[in-house]
Amino acid sequence: MENQQIIEVIEAFFQRKKEPGIEKIVKEAVKICGEKIAKSSESQDVKDQAKALLDSKKTKKQSALDNIQEKYMQLLNLSYQNPVFLSDVKSDTAKSILALDEKFSPNHWLADASNKASGVVLDVTHISKLTHSSAKASNFNALVFGTQQPKTLLITANFTGKIPIDFAYSTAEYAPIAEFLQLDCAGQMLGKILCNNPAALKPFAQDDAQLLQWQEQFNLAFNEKNKSSHILVKQVYFPLTSATDYHLLTPLTSSSLAQIIYDRIWEARRKDTPVNKARAEKTFSSEVVRSFHRTAVLKATQTNHQNVSNLNGKRSGQLILLPAIPPQWQTQTKPPIHLKTLFNKQLATQAKEPLTELKNLLLAIKANKLSVNLQRKQLIRRHLIEIADVVFDYAAQIQGLKQHTSWSQASQLPAHQQYWLDPLRQDEEFQTAKATLDWTSDVVVDFSKWINRHIKHKQLTLGAAHEKQWQKLFTPLLREFNALAEADLEIGAVEKQA
Repeated sequence: MENQQIIEVIEAFFQRKKEPGIEKIVKEAVKICGEKIAKSSESQDVKDQAKALLDSKKTKKQSALDNIQEKYMQLLNLSYQNPVFLSDVKSDTAKSILALDEKFSPNHWLADASNKASGVVLDVTHISKLTHSSAKASNFNALVFGTQQPKTLLITANFTGKIPIDFAYSTAEYAPIAEFLQLDCAGQMLGKILCNNPAALKPFAQDDAQLLQWQEQFNLAFNEKNKSSHILVKQVYFPLTSATDYHLLTPLTSSSLAQIIYDRIWEARRKDTPVNKARAEKTFSSEVVRSFHRTAVLKATQTNHQNVSNLNGKRSGQLILLPAIPPQWQTQTKPPIHLKTLFNKQLATQAKEPLTELKNLLLAIKANKLSVNLQRKQLIRRHLIEIADVVFDYAAQIQGLKQHTSWSQASQLPAHQQYWLDPLRQDEEFQTAKATLDWTSDVVVDFSKWINRHIKHKQLTLGAAHEKQWQKLFTPLLREFNALAEADLEIGAVEKQA
């Protein structure tokens, strides 16, 4: 990139930095002008014109700065009988803008920024303050060490895609310096260009000596002189076979890798992606749904997240942790041979949450003397469906015990529950009774009594009326479940014959 293009990028940066300050100064001047005009002895016509200017809105094409500057000039140029009362406003505004120009004069700003450049760390992947916000250890870029590690390791250097690079600064006042050194110059970072070619800053330097000084100081933002660890990064070295071999038990956190994980997980969880919309609407999509279960969030910082690093600011101080726990013990479903009923305490424990919600809803309705309107009926129905889902899930597991054919012959369950839970039992007498008897109504009654037992409360009077309500809601759900189970059996039989 030619020096002239670099100069234009730098000048545009200074202009952007000045604009908010100019806007603030002029906005304050406009406010003071409005107050002075309102209190002055000028004609009512002039005061009305000033008020109209102050109340006017900017056009869509105008920037906020252009709009406030235009208002300011128009206020100063109204036909005043005695304009001297605004002279102090004009003088103070001019002085403030002059001071701002001096602050952002390239030579002054670059000299100050170069002196503070050592407080900025650019082009790094690992941030020490992610371990502890008061750690004073060095940050570093793992990519400079190459990719010699085994590819089975999940480390930053092994990532094959584009790696987000982080930067940090010791205090927030150094943020503009980091922004300046990272300006994009045709795909190259300005800071790296200046480290190799300081001549790009020649128009802004007093002499060559200052130019070389800037180069040396800006280089510190990319190459820290003395790299060191710190007690708060908790790096424990475990010795191996030789004096030079060790395991680092607590390595520095890779902000780059953390950002990749963060972006992928939140992208997968976005509700507005086509695949997630299709899933929510239960429609087909050729895309693959990606889910990340049992994640945890570690808050690396509570406030001022960007003071630790730029990427930490983008993550709002969050590090998303993936589960790294041993396999969970899976209980094997066994036939309920020794149970006297399916609807017992163990099943109620599995349905504890929806049962509690239903009980709390009924208590709230009674305590507040509320009528059971359509909305509350829908809430009751929703809770009951959730309870039924737990029952059906367990029932489906028992019905699918193909390795325990005809288990119900040795069961203590009532006959109607055996008909429901053991569809694979082949003896003719059992199947005939199942086909002719109305056993489903008995299952519905068991369900309703079981609910009443497990939502009982001294403030609730639960009786036959409630049981009838649960039966009314559960009957169509059971009918649908049984129809689906029967269809699955038929499909299984056809597949077995094939």
